[in-house]
Amino acid sequence: MSDFEFCSMLHSWGCPIEQYVGRQITEDQYKQITGSDYVASKS
Repeated sequence: MSDFEFCSMLHSWGCPIEQYVGRQITEDQYKQITGSDYVASKS
């Protein structure tokens, strides 16, 4: 299972996947999975 598939599965279960952006998936892949642009948290 690829990182993309793993994150897609987590998202389908309702789990947040923002923490995987930049580590396991790209911002473009995040948009493919969620349909929304990735917005980095301000910490």
